Amino acid sequence: MEKNSESRKFLDNIFNAFTIIGRGNYVSVYDVKKDISRFSPAVVELFGLPGEYIPSGYEVWKNYIHPEDKARYTRTMKALISGEKRGYDSTYRTHLKDGSYAVVRYVGSTIFDADDKPDVIGGIMINEGVTAVTDPVTFLRNQYGFFRDLVAAIELKRNCVVVLCGINRMNSINEEHGYSFGNSVLQQTAWLLQEVAGQEGTVYRMEGAKFAFLTESLSPEEVAVKYEKIRRAALAGLPVENVRQVLLINGGMIHFDGGKYDERTIHAALNFVYNESKFYHNGKLVNYNGAIGMNNHESLELIAEVRNDILMDCENFSLRYQPVFDAEIEKITAIEALLCWHSERFGDVPPSAYVPVLERDFLFEELGYWILRRAMEDGLKVLAINPNLMLNVNISPAQIVDDLLFEEIDKIANFVGFPLKNLCFELTQSCRLIEPDILRRIVRALKRKGILCLIDDFGSGVASIDFLRDLAPNFIKLERDYILHIKDRPGNLQIVQHLSELAVDLGTKVCLKGVEDAEIRKTIKDLPITNIQGNFYAEAIQLEEIIAKYLS
Repeated sequence: MEKNSESRKFLDNIFNAFTIIGRGNYVSVYDVKKDISRFSPAVVELFGLPGEYIPSGYEVWKNYIHPEDKARYTRTMKALISGEKRGYDSTYRTHLKDGSYAVVRYVGSTIFDADDKPDVIGGIMINEGVTAVTDPVTFLRNQYGFFRDLVAAIELKRNCVVVLCGINRMNSINEEHGYSFGNSVLQQTAWLLQEVAGQEGTVYRMEGAKFAFLTESLSPEEVAVKYEKIRRAALAGLPVENVRQVLLINGGMIHFDGGKYDERTIHAALNFVYNESKFYHNGKLVNYNGAIGMNNHESLELIAEVRNDILMDCENFSLRYQPVFDAEIEKITAIEALLCWHSERFGDVPPSAYVPVLERDFLFEELGYWILRRAMEDGLKVLAINPNLMLNVNISPAQIVDDLLFEEIDKIANFVGFPLKNLCFELTQSCRLIEPDILRRIVRALKRKGILCLIDDFGSGVASIDFLRDLAPNFIKLERDYILHIKDRPGNLQIVQHLSELAVDLGTKVCLKGVEDAEIRKTIKDLPITNIQGNFYAEAIQLEEIIAKYLS
Protein backbone atom coordinates (compact mmCIF):
# COMPACT_ATOMS: atom_id res chain seq x y z
CA MET A 1 0.00 0.00 0.00
CA GLU A 2 2.84 2.33 0.95
CA LYS A 3 4.64 1.47 -2.30
CA ASN A 4 1.48 2.28 -4.23
CA SER A 5 1.21 5.59 -2.42
CA GLU A 6 4.82 6.48 -3.25
CA SER A 7 4.26 5.57 -6.87
CA ARG A 8 1.21 7.83 -7.04
CA LYS A 9 3.03 10.66 -5.33
CA PHE A 10 5.83 10.44 -7.90
CA LEU A 11 3.28 10.40 -10.73
CA ASP A 12 1.41 13.35 -9.20
CA ASN A 13 4.59 15.43 -8.97
CA ILE A 14 5.37 14.83 -12.63
CA PHE A 15 1.72 15.46 -13.50
CA ASN A 16 1.73 18.82 -11.69
CA ALA A 17 4.85 19.88 -13.55
CA PHE A 18 3.23 19.11 -16.91
CA THR A 19 0.05 20.90 -15.78
CA ILE A 20 2.02 24.10 -15.15
CA ILE A 21 3.76 23.79 -18.52
CA GLY A 22 0.46 22.94 -20.24
CA ARG A 23 -1.17 26.24 -19.29
CA GLY A 24 -4.70 24.96 -19.07
CA ASN A 25 -4.56 22.27 -21.79
CA TYR A 26 -5.49 18.67 -21.06
CA VAL A 27 -2.60 16.72 -19.49
CA SER A 28 -1.69 13.03 -19.46
CA VAL A 29 1.28 11.33 -17.81
CA TYR A 30 2.27 7.68 -18.22
CA ASP A 31 4.59 5.91 -15.75
CA VAL A 32 6.35 3.40 -18.01
CA LYS A 33 7.75 1.17 -15.26
CA LYS A 34 4.61 1.05 -13.11
CA ASP A 35 2.37 0.91 -16.21
CA ILE A 36 -0.11 3.47 -14.85
CA SER A 37 -1.43 6.72 -16.35
CA ARG A 38 -2.89 9.86 -14.84
CA PHE A 39 -5.23 12.20 -16.72
CA SER A 40 -6.68 15.62 -16.01
CA PRO A 41 -10.22 15.61 -14.55
CA ALA A 42 -11.29 17.49 -17.71
CA VAL A 43 -9.94 14.63 -19.83
CA VAL A 44 -11.89 12.11 -17.75
CA GLU A 45 -15.07 14.11 -18.32
CA LEU A 46 -14.57 14.85 -22.02
CA PHE A 47 -13.60 11.35 -23.10
CA GLY A 48 -15.58 9.36 -20.52
CA LEU A 49 -12.59 7.68 -18.85
CA PRO A 50 -13.12 5.37 -15.85
CA GLY A 51 -11.02 7.64 -13.60
CA GLU A 52 -7.99 9.89 -13.31
CA TYR A 53 -5.62 6.98 -12.52
CA ILE A 54 -5.76 4.11 -15.01
CA PRO A 55 -3.59 0.95 -14.91
CA SER A 56 -2.28 -0.01 -18.36
CA GLY A 57 -3.35 3.45 -19.47
CA TYR A 58 -1.49 3.22 -22.79
CA GLU A 59 -3.50 0.13 -23.79
CA VAL A 60 -6.76 1.60 -22.47
CA TRP A 61 -6.25 4.90 -24.30
CA LYS A 62 -5.61 3.03 -27.56
CA ASN A 63 -9.30 2.09 -27.55
CA TYR A 64 -10.21 5.81 -27.72
CA ILE A 65 -8.13 6.43 -30.85
CA HIS A 66 -9.95 6.30 -34.19
CA PRO A 67 -9.41 2.87 -35.82
CA GLU A 68 -7.74 4.41 -38.87
CA ASP A 69 -5.24 6.26 -36.62
CA LYS A 70 -4.69 3.42 -34.14
CA ALA A 71 -1.77 1.76 -35.95
CA ARG A 72 0.12 5.07 -36.14
CA TYR A 73 -0.57 5.75 -32.44
CA THR A 74 0.65 2.26 -31.49
CA ARG A 75 3.89 2.67 -33.45
CA THR A 76 4.58 6.02 -31.79
CA MET A 77 3.95 4.68 -28.28
CA LYS A 78 6.11 1.61 -28.83
CA ALA A 79 8.94 3.84 -30.04
CA LEU A 80 8.56 6.07 -26.94
CA ILE A 81 8.38 3.14 -24.50
CA SER A 82 11.46 1.50 -26.05
CA GLY A 83 13.37 4.79 -25.89
CA GLU A 84 13.74 4.95 -29.67
CA LYS A 85 11.87 8.28 -29.71
CA ARG A 86 12.25 10.99 -27.05
CA GLY A 87 9.39 13.28 -27.96
CA TYR A 88 6.17 13.36 -29.92
CA ASP A 89 3.92 15.78 -31.78
CA SER A 90 1.08 13.84 -33.42
CA THR A 91 -2.58 14.36 -34.24
CA TYR A 92 -5.20 11.61 -33.89
CA ARG A 93 -8.98 11.50 -34.02
CA THR A 94 -10.07 10.59 -30.51
CA HIS A 95 -13.42 9.24 -29.34
CA LEU A 96 -15.46 11.54 -27.09
CA LYS A 97 -18.00 10.53 -24.47
CA ASP A 98 -20.90 11.55 -26.71
CA GLY A 99 -19.80 9.16 -29.48
CA SER A 100 -18.27 11.75 -31.84
CA TYR A 101 -14.57 12.14 -32.62
CA ALA A 102 -12.40 15.13 -31.79
CA VAL A 103 -9.24 15.99 -33.69
CA VAL A 104 -6.67 16.05 -30.87
CA ARG A 105 -3.02 17.08 -31.09
CA TYR A 106 -0.69 15.27 -28.65
CA VAL A 107 2.58 17.03 -27.76
CA GLY A 108 5.07 15.86 -25.15
CA SER A 109 8.33 14.19 -24.27
CA THR A 110 9.94 11.36 -22.30
CA ILE A 111 11.74 11.68 -18.98
CA PHE A 112 14.63 9.20 -18.72
CA ASP A 113 16.10 7.63 -15.58
CA ALA A 114 19.76 7.52 -14.57
CA ASP A 115 20.34 4.50 -16.83
CA ASP A 116 18.89 6.39 -19.83
CA LYS A 117 15.76 4.21 -19.81
CA PRO A 118 12.28 5.72 -20.35
CA ASP A 119 10.73 6.52 -16.98
CA VAL A 120 7.73 8.76 -17.66
CA ILE A 121 6.01 9.88 -20.87
CA GLY A 122 4.02 13.05 -20.42
CA GLY A 123 2.47 15.86 -22.36
CA ILE A 124 -0.56 17.88 -23.27
CA MET A 125 -3.60 17.27 -25.47
CA ILE A 126 -4.92 20.11 -27.61
CA ASN A 127 -8.52 19.69 -28.75
CA GLU A 128 -8.55 21.06 -32.30
CA GLY A 129 -12.24 20.49 -32.94
CA VAL A 130 -15.03 17.96 -32.91
CA THR A 131 -15.66 16.01 -36.09
CA ALA A 132 -19.25 16.70 -37.15
CA VAL A 133 -21.47 14.03 -38.69
CA THR A 134 -22.81 16.10 -41.63
CA ASP A 135 -20.98 16.41 -44.94
CA PRO A 136 -20.80 20.12 -45.95
CA VAL A 137 -20.96 19.41 -49.72
CA THR A 138 -23.91 16.99 -49.99
CA PHE A 139 -25.50 17.59 -46.56
CA LEU A 140 -25.68 13.81 -46.10
CA ARG A 141 -24.51 12.14 -42.91
CA ASN A 142 -20.76 11.66 -43.31
CA GLN A 143 -18.59 8.62 -42.63
CA TYR A 144 -18.47 9.32 -38.88
CA GLY A 145 -22.26 9.27 -38.84
CA PHE A 146 -22.12 6.07 -40.90
CA PHE A 147 -19.88 4.33 -38.38
CA ARG A 148 -22.04 5.43 -35.46
CA ASP A 149 -25.15 4.04 -37.15
CA LEU A 150 -23.32 0.87 -38.19
CA VAL A 151 -22.11 0.27 -34.62
CA ALA A 152 -25.69 0.61 -33.34
CA ALA A 153 -26.99 -1.82 -35.98
CA ILE A 154 -24.35 -4.42 -35.08
CA GLU A 155 -24.82 -4.09 -31.31
CA LEU A 156 -28.61 -4.38 -31.64
CA LYS A 157 -28.16 -7.37 -34.00
CA ARG A 158 -30.33 -5.79 -36.65
CA ASN A 159 -30.87 -7.47 -40.01
CA CYS A 160 -29.24 -4.99 -42.41
CA VAL A 161 -27.95 -4.58 -45.92
CA VAL A 162 -25.19 -2.06 -46.51
CA VAL A 163 -23.80 -0.89 -49.85
CA LEU A 164 -20.60 1.03 -50.59
CA CYS A 165 -20.68 2.71 -54.01
CA GLY A 166 -18.56 5.33 -55.68
CA ILE A 167 -17.84 7.33 -58.81
CA ASN A 168 -15.08 6.01 -61.04
CA ARG A 169 -12.39 8.43 -62.30
CA MET A 170 -13.58 11.32 -60.11
CA ASN A 171 -10.04 12.74 -60.12
CA SER A 172 -10.23 13.11 -63.90
CA ILE A 173 -13.53 15.00 -63.61
CA ASN A 174 -12.00 17.40 -61.07
CA GLU A 175 -8.88 17.93 -63.21
CA GLU A 176 -10.87 18.53 -66.40
CA HIS A 177 -13.70 20.70 -65.05
CA GLY A 178 -12.52 21.99 -61.66
CA TYR A 179 -13.53 21.24 -58.10
CA SER A 180 -16.67 23.38 -58.18
CA PHE A 181 -18.00 21.23 -61.00
CA GLY A 182 -16.82 18.13 -59.10
CA ASN A 183 -18.81 19.20 -56.03
CA SER A 184 -21.88 19.59 -58.23
CA VAL A 185 -21.32 16.03 -59.49
CA LEU A 186 -21.22 14.80 -55.89
CA GLN A 187 -24.41 16.71 -55.07
CA GLN A 188 -26.28 15.29 -58.08
CA THR A 189 -25.10 11.77 -57.19
CA ALA A 190 -26.25 12.26 -53.60
CA TRP A 191 -29.70 13.40 -54.78
CA LEU A 192 -29.95 10.41 -57.14
CA LEU A 193 -29.12 8.01 -54.29
CA GLN A 194 -31.64 9.64 -51.99
CA GLU A 195 -34.32 9.64 -54.66
CA VAL A 196 -33.90 5.95 -55.50
CA ALA A 197 -32.98 4.46 -52.11
CA GLY A 198 -33.12 7.13 -49.41
CA GLN A 199 -36.77 6.58 -48.46
CA GLU A 200 -36.01 3.07 -47.25
CA GLY A 201 -32.68 3.63 -45.53
CA THR A 202 -29.95 6.20 -44.95
CA VAL A 203 -27.50 7.51 -47.54
CA TYR A 204 -24.04 8.66 -46.40
CA ARG A 205 -21.17 10.57 -48.00
CA MET A 206 -18.00 8.59 -47.36
CA GLU A 207 -14.39 9.52 -48.18
CA GLY A 208 -13.68 11.02 -51.61
CA ALA A 209 -16.32 10.16 -54.19
CA LYS A 210 -17.82 7.24 -52.25
CA PHE A 211 -21.25 6.88 -50.73
CA ALA A 212 -22.89 4.28 -48.48
CA PHE A 213 -26.46 3.13 -48.07
CA LEU A 214 -27.71 1.31 -44.95
CA THR A 215 -31.18 -0.27 -44.81
CA GLU A 216 -33.13 -2.56 -42.49
CA SER A 217 -36.25 -2.74 -44.64
CA LEU A 218 -34.89 -3.98 -47.97
CA SER A 219 -33.62 -7.44 -48.90
CA PRO A 220 -30.30 -7.89 -50.77
CA GLU A 221 -32.27 -8.63 -53.93
CA GLU A 222 -34.28 -5.42 -53.60
CA VAL A 223 -31.12 -3.41 -52.93
CA ALA A 224 -29.50 -4.93 -56.02
CA VAL A 225 -32.44 -3.75 -58.16
CA LYS A 226 -32.14 -0.20 -56.78
CA TYR A 227 -28.37 -0.18 -57.31
CA GLU A 228 -28.77 -1.18 -60.95
CA LYS A 229 -31.31 1.64 -61.39
CA ILE A 230 -28.77 4.10 -59.92
CA ARG A 231 -25.96 2.74 -62.10
CA ARG A 232 -28.00 3.02 -65.30
CA ALA A 233 -29.16 6.55 -64.46
CA ALA A 234 -25.53 7.59 -63.89
CA LEU A 235 -24.49 6.00 -67.20
CA ALA A 236 -27.25 7.95 -68.96
CA GLY A 237 -25.76 11.15 -67.51
CA LEU A 238 -26.68 13.42 -64.60
CA PRO A 239 -27.53 17.12 -65.14
CA VAL A 240 -24.55 19.12 -63.89
CA GLU A 241 -24.20 22.84 -64.64
CA ASN A 242 -26.23 22.67 -67.89
CA VAL A 243 -24.46 19.55 -69.21
CA ARG A 244 -25.13 15.84 -68.80
CA GLN A 245 -22.20 14.22 -67.05
CA VAL A 246 -21.87 10.48 -67.68
CA LEU A 247 -20.71 8.65 -64.53
CA LEU A 248 -19.40 5.14 -64.01
CA ILE A 249 -20.54 3.75 -60.65
CA ASN A 250 -18.96 0.84 -58.74
CA GLY A 251 -20.58 -0.94 -55.80
CA GLY A 252 -20.21 -3.67 -53.20
CA MET A 253 -22.86 -5.04 -50.81
CA ILE A 254 -22.97 -6.99 -47.53
CA HIS A 255 -25.94 -8.53 -45.73
CA PHE A 256 -25.40 -8.95 -41.96
CA ASP A 257 -27.57 -9.76 -38.97
CA GLY A 258 -25.38 -9.38 -35.91
CA GLY A 259 -22.37 -11.42 -34.86
CA LYS A 260 -18.96 -11.32 -33.25
CA TYR A 261 -17.59 -8.65 -35.53
CA ASP A 262 -17.36 -4.86 -35.48
CA GLU A 263 -17.95 -1.96 -37.83
CA ARG A 264 -14.35 -2.05 -39.10
CA THR A 265 -14.74 -5.66 -40.19
CA ILE A 266 -17.85 -4.72 -42.16
CA HIS A 267 -16.00 -1.76 -43.69
CA ALA A 268 -13.00 -3.91 -44.69
CA ALA A 269 -15.28 -6.44 -46.39
CA LEU A 270 -17.21 -3.61 -48.07
CA ASN A 271 -14.01 -2.13 -49.49
CA PHE A 272 -13.04 -5.57 -50.78
CA VAL A 273 -16.26 -6.11 -52.75
CA TYR A 274 -16.22 -2.47 -53.91
CA ASN A 275 -12.78 -2.98 -55.45
CA GLU A 276 -13.92 -6.27 -56.99
CA SER A 277 -16.74 -4.31 -58.65
CA LYS A 278 -14.40 -1.55 -59.81
CA PHE A 279 -11.53 -3.61 -61.18
CA TYR A 280 -13.10 -6.89 -62.27
CA HIS A 281 -16.87 -6.47 -62.83
CA ASN A 282 -17.23 -3.17 -64.72
CA GLY A 283 -19.19 -1.56 -61.90
CA LYS A 284 -21.80 -4.28 -61.46
CA LEU A 285 -22.83 -4.79 -57.84
CA VAL A 286 -20.70 -7.42 -56.08
CA ASN A 287 -22.20 -9.20 -53.09
CA TYR A 288 -19.90 -10.34 -50.28
CA ASN A 289 -20.07 -14.13 -50.27
CA GLY A 290 -17.49 -14.80 -47.58
CA ALA A 291 -14.57 -17.19 -47.60
CA ILE A 292 -14.82 -20.50 -49.44
CA GLY A 293 -16.85 -23.02 -47.45
CA MET A 294 -18.27 -20.38 -45.08
CA ASN A 295 -21.45 -18.35 -44.96
CA ASN A 296 -21.34 -14.56 -44.57
CA HIS A 297 -21.79 -14.73 -40.82
CA GLU A 298 -18.88 -17.14 -40.25
CA SER A 299 -16.64 -15.35 -42.73
CA LEU A 300 -17.17 -11.93 -41.13
CA GLU A 301 -16.44 -13.42 -37.71
CA LEU A 302 -13.26 -14.97 -39.11
CA ILE A 303 -12.16 -11.60 -40.55
CA ALA A 304 -12.96 -9.96 -37.20
CA GLU A 305 -10.83 -12.51 -35.35
CA VAL A 306 -7.93 -11.98 -37.77
CA ARG A 307 -8.17 -8.19 -37.28
CA ASN A 308 -8.23 -8.59 -33.50
CA ASP A 309 -5.15 -10.80 -33.61
CA ILE A 310 -3.32 -8.20 -35.71
CA LEU A 311 -4.20 -5.57 -33.09
CA MET A 312 -2.76 -7.91 -30.41
CA ASP A 313 0.75 -7.67 -31.93
CA CYS A 314 -0.06 -10.30 -34.57
CA GLU A 315 -0.97 -12.98 -32.08
CA ASN A 316 -1.51 -16.49 -33.53
CA PHE A 317 0.39 -15.64 -36.72
CA SER A 318 3.55 -17.45 -37.76
CA LEU A 319 5.73 -17.91 -40.83
CA ARG A 320 6.74 -20.88 -42.89
CA TYR A 321 9.22 -20.81 -45.74
CA GLN A 322 9.25 -22.40 -49.18
CA PRO A 323 12.67 -22.79 -50.79
CA VAL A 324 13.39 -21.44 -54.25
CA PHE A 325 15.97 -23.36 -56.30
CA ASP A 326 18.43 -22.52 -59.03
CA ALA A 327 16.90 -24.02 -62.20
CA GLU A 328 20.25 -25.21 -63.57
CA ILE A 329 22.05 -26.73 -60.58
CA GLU A 330 18.92 -27.26 -58.42
CA LYS A 331 20.50 -25.81 -55.30
CA ILE A 332 18.60 -23.56 -52.89
CA THR A 333 18.96 -19.90 -53.79
CA ALA A 334 16.18 -18.18 -51.82
CA ILE A 335 13.42 -18.74 -49.30
CA GLU A 336 9.95 -17.21 -49.57
CA ALA A 337 8.18 -16.22 -46.34
CA LEU A 338 4.59 -17.51 -46.26
CA LEU A 339 2.02 -16.43 -43.69
CA CYS A 340 0.18 -18.88 -41.40
CA TRP A 341 -2.68 -18.16 -38.99
CA HIS A 342 -4.22 -20.52 -36.45
CA SER A 343 -7.50 -20.04 -34.60
CA GLU A 344 -9.02 -22.18 -31.85
CA ARG A 345 -12.39 -21.87 -33.55
CA PHE A 346 -11.40 -22.03 -37.23
CA GLY A 347 -8.19 -24.08 -37.05
CA ASP A 348 -5.39 -23.49 -39.55
CA VAL A 349 -6.73 -20.94 -42.01
CA PRO A 350 -4.99 -20.28 -45.36
CA PRO A 351 -4.21 -16.64 -46.24
CA SER A 352 -6.57 -16.89 -49.23
CA ALA A 353 -9.50 -16.83 -46.76
CA TYR A 354 -8.64 -13.39 -45.31
CA VAL A 355 -5.80 -11.66 -47.17
CA PRO A 356 -7.89 -10.56 -50.21
CA VAL A 357 -10.42 -8.91 -47.85
CA LEU A 358 -7.81 -7.23 -45.67
CA GLU A 359 -5.18 -6.25 -48.26
CA ARG A 360 -6.52 -2.69 -48.47
CA ASP A 361 -7.44 -2.47 -44.79
CA PHE A 362 -5.34 0.04 -42.82
CA LEU A 363 -4.44 -2.75 -40.37
CA PHE A 364 -2.84 -4.88 -43.04
CA GLU A 365 0.26 -2.71 -43.17
CA GLU A 366 0.82 -3.57 -39.48
CA LEU A 367 0.71 -7.27 -40.34
CA GLY A 368 2.98 -6.63 -43.32
CA TYR A 369 5.64 -4.98 -41.17
CA TRP A 370 5.36 -7.79 -38.60
CA ILE A 371 5.99 -10.29 -41.42
CA LEU A 372 8.98 -8.26 -42.62
CA ARG A 373 10.52 -8.03 -39.14
CA ARG A 374 9.99 -11.72 -38.35
CA ALA A 375 11.26 -12.81 -41.78
CA MET A 376 14.41 -10.69 -41.39
CA GLU A 377 15.05 -12.18 -37.96
CA ASP A 378 14.74 -15.68 -39.42
CA GLY A 379 16.68 -14.65 -42.51
CA LEU A 380 19.74 -13.80 -40.42
CA LYS A 381 19.90 -17.42 -39.30
CA VAL A 382 20.17 -18.71 -42.88
CA LEU A 383 22.56 -15.95 -43.94
CA ALA A 384 24.91 -17.08 -41.19
CA ILE A 385 25.18 -20.36 -43.13
CA ASN A 386 24.82 -19.07 -46.71
CA PRO A 387 25.46 -15.31 -47.04
CA ASN A 388 24.24 -15.32 -50.67
CA LEU A 389 20.75 -16.61 -49.95
CA MET A 390 17.85 -14.27 -50.77
CA LEU A 391 14.81 -13.64 -48.58
CA ASN A 392 11.57 -13.16 -50.53
CA VAL A 393 8.75 -11.30 -48.76
CA ASN A 394 5.34 -10.43 -50.20
CA ILE A 395 4.42 -6.74 -50.04
CA SER A 396 0.82 -5.57 -50.07
CA PRO A 397 -0.84 -2.51 -51.66
CA ALA A 398 -1.36 -1.03 -48.17
CA GLN A 399 2.40 -1.08 -47.56
CA ILE A 400 3.33 0.11 -51.03
CA VAL A 401 1.33 3.33 -50.64
CA ASP A 402 2.18 3.80 -46.95
CA ASP A 403 3.99 7.12 -46.41
CA LEU A 404 6.17 5.43 -43.80
CA LEU A 405 7.24 2.49 -46.03
CA PHE A 406 10.90 3.45 -46.40
CA GLU A 407 11.18 4.66 -42.82
CA GLU A 408 9.77 1.32 -41.60
CA ILE A 409 12.07 -0.71 -43.87
CA ASP A 410 15.15 1.13 -42.58
CA LYS A 411 14.01 0.94 -38.96
CA ILE A 412 13.35 -2.81 -39.10
CA ALA A 413 16.50 -3.62 -41.10
CA ASN A 414 18.72 -1.55 -38.77
CA PHE A 415 17.15 -3.03 -35.64
CA VAL A 416 17.47 -6.61 -36.89
CA GLY A 417 20.77 -6.08 -38.69
CA PHE A 418 19.55 -7.58 -41.96
CA PRO A 419 21.36 -6.55 -45.19
CA LEU A 420 18.89 -5.09 -47.71
CA LYS A 421 20.87 -6.56 -50.62
CA ASN A 422 19.54 -9.97 -49.54
CA LEU A 423 15.90 -8.83 -49.57
CA CYS A 424 13.47 -9.30 -52.46
CA PHE A 425 9.96 -7.87 -52.37
CA GLU A 426 7.30 -9.86 -54.22
CA LEU A 427 4.60 -7.53 -55.52
CA THR A 428 1.24 -9.26 -55.25
CA GLN A 429 -1.25 -9.12 -58.12
CA SER A 430 -3.34 -6.47 -56.35
CA CYS A 431 -0.33 -4.10 -56.31
CA ARG A 432 -0.85 -3.72 -60.04
CA LEU A 433 -4.07 -1.84 -59.36
CA ILE A 434 -2.11 1.02 -57.78
CA GLU A 435 -1.72 4.13 -59.95
CA PRO A 436 1.11 3.16 -62.38
CA ASP A 437 3.16 6.34 -61.84
CA ILE A 438 3.07 5.86 -58.07
CA LEU A 439 4.03 2.19 -58.30
CA ARG A 440 6.82 2.93 -60.78
CA ARG A 441 8.29 5.62 -58.51
CA ILE A 442 8.21 3.37 -55.43
CA VAL A 443 9.72 0.34 -57.20
CA ARG A 444 12.57 2.48 -58.51
CA ALA A 445 13.18 3.83 -55.01
CA LEU A 446 13.24 0.28 -53.59
CA LYS A 447 15.75 -0.81 -56.20
CA ARG A 448 17.95 2.22 -55.39
CA LYS A 449 18.09 0.95 -51.79
CA GLY A 450 19.43 -2.36 -53.11
CA ILE A 451 16.16 -4.27 -52.60
CA LEU A 452 15.26 -6.64 -55.45
CA CYS A 453 11.71 -6.50 -56.85
CA LEU A 454 9.67 -9.38 -58.24
CA ILE A 455 6.27 -9.30 -59.94
CA ASP A 456 4.25 -12.29 -58.75
CA ASP A 457 1.56 -14.07 -60.81
CA PHE A 458 2.91 -12.56 -64.01
CA GLY A 459 0.65 -13.23 -67.00
CA SER A 460 -2.61 -12.90 -65.04
CA GLY A 461 -4.72 -9.88 -64.17
CA VAL A 462 -4.14 -6.51 -65.81
CA ALA A 463 -1.31 -4.82 -67.68
CA SER A 464 1.35 -7.50 -67.09
CA ILE A 465 3.35 -6.67 -70.24
CA ASP A 466 3.23 -2.93 -69.51
CA PHE A 467 4.40 -3.54 -65.96
CA LEU A 468 7.27 -5.70 -67.16
CA ARG A 469 8.41 -2.94 -69.50
CA ASP A 470 7.81 0.05 -67.19
CA LEU A 471 8.85 -1.37 -63.81
CA ALA A 472 11.86 -3.37 -65.08
CA PRO A 473 11.66 -5.82 -62.13
CA ASN A 474 14.59 -8.03 -61.23
CA PHE A 475 12.38 -11.13 -61.39
CA ILE A 476 8.95 -12.28 -62.48
CA LYS A 477 7.09 -15.36 -61.25
CA LEU A 478 4.71 -16.69 -63.86
CA GLU A 479 1.10 -17.39 -62.93
CA ARG A 480 1.07 -20.80 -61.17
CA ASP A 481 -1.88 -22.10 -63.19
CA TYR A 482 0.15 -21.95 -66.42
CA ILE A 483 2.74 -24.29 -64.90
CA LEU A 484 0.33 -26.68 -63.18
CA HIS A 485 -1.48 -27.32 -66.47
CA ILE A 486 1.46 -26.94 -68.84
CA LYS A 487 0.90 -30.48 -70.17
CA ASP A 488 -2.88 -30.75 -70.34
CA ARG A 489 -3.97 -27.31 -71.56
CA PRO A 490 -3.16 -26.47 -75.18
CA GLY A 491 -1.13 -23.30 -75.53
CA ASN A 492 0.18 -23.16 -71.93
CA LEU A 493 3.69 -24.26 -72.90
CA GLN A 494 3.83 -21.72 -75.72
CA ILE A 495 2.58 -18.94 -73.38
CA VAL A 496 5.17 -19.80 -70.73
CA GLN A 497 7.95 -19.93 -73.33
CA HIS A 498 6.90 -16.65 -74.93
CA LEU A 499 6.61 -14.76 -71.62
CA SER A 500 9.93 -16.18 -70.37
CA GLU A 501 11.76 -15.17 -73.55
CA LEU A 502 10.17 -11.71 -73.49
CA ALA A 503 11.25 -11.16 -69.87
CA VAL A 504 14.82 -12.29 -70.55
CA ASP A 505 15.02 -10.01 -73.61
CA LEU A 506 14.02 -7.09 -71.33
CA GLY A 507 16.66 -7.99 -68.74
CA THR A 508 14.38 -9.68 -66.19
CA LYS A 509 14.98 -13.14 -64.70
CA VAL A 510 12.18 -15.72 -64.57
CA CYS A 511 11.03 -17.95 -61.71
CA LEU A 512 8.49 -20.72 -62.32
CA LYS A 513 6.35 -21.69 -59.34
CA GLY A 514 3.95 -24.63 -59.27
CA VAL A 515 6.52 -27.25 -60.26
CA GLU A 516 4.63 -30.09 -58.57
CA ASP A 517 5.94 -33.25 -60.25
CA ALA A 518 8.72 -34.73 -62.39
CA GLU A 519 6.65 -34.42 -65.59
CA ILE A 520 6.36 -30.65 -65.18
CA ARG A 521 10.06 -30.38 -64.37
CA LYS A 522 10.92 -32.33 -67.52
CA THR A 523 8.64 -30.16 -69.66
CA ILE A 524 10.19 -26.84 -68.55
CA LYS A 525 13.84 -27.89 -68.45
CA ASP A 526 14.79 -26.16 -71.72
CA LEU A 527 13.00 -22.88 -71.02
CA PRO A 528 15.06 -19.70 -70.33
CA ILE A 529 14.37 -19.65 -66.59
CA THR A 530 16.57 -18.84 -63.61
CA ASN A 531 14.66 -20.24 -60.60
CA ILE A 532 12.06 -22.89 -59.87
CA GLN A 533 9.75 -23.42 -56.92
CA GLY A 534 7.13 -26.03 -56.07
CA ASN A 535 6.25 -29.10 -54.05
CA PHE A 536 8.31 -31.36 -56.34
CA TYR A 537 11.32 -29.79 -54.64
CA ALA A 538 9.99 -28.65 -51.27
CA GLU A 539 6.75 -27.60 -49.59
CA ALA A 540 6.45 -24.64 -47.23
CA ILE A 541 8.13 -25.81 -44.01
CA GLN A 542 9.54 -24.51 -40.75
CA LEU A 543 12.82 -22.59 -40.90
CA GLU A 544 14.57 -25.25 -38.82
CA GLU A 545 13.65 -27.89 -41.41
CA ILE A 546 15.07 -25.77 -44.22
CA ILE A 547 18.34 -25.37 -42.34
CA ALA A 548 18.51 -29.11 -41.58
CA LYS A 549 17.55 -30.30 -45.09
CA TYR A 550 19.14 -27.77 -47.41
CA LEU A 551 21.81 -25.78 -45.58
CA SER A 552 23.55 -28.17 -43.20
